Amino acid sequence: MIKYILTTILIIYLIRLVAPFLFRWLLAMFVKKSIRNGTFFNMNPNQQQQARPNGSQQNGKPRGEVKIDYIPEQPERKDFNGGEYVDYEEVK
Repeated sequence: MIKYILTTILIIYLIRLVAPFLFRWLLAMFVKKSIRNGTFFNMNPNQQQQARPNGSQQNGKPRGEVKIDYIPEQPERKDFNGGEYVDYEEVK
């Protein structure tokens, strides 16, 4: 029984010593991979395309083309009369 407890304590102690180094190494590998892929700074696909040195585009559109979506005009709301006046007292 004592042998089991000592072995468990030794294993927990070794994990406690090794875990910070292992975590730092895994985190460094993740950051390097994310920076290499361009996903570390949450770049959207448009920013990734602009960041390429040769200026190539994935979707085949010529560079500088602008797409404008139609936004219909909103009718004015005629049911709003500007609100109501509320009396108040200033308390000092």
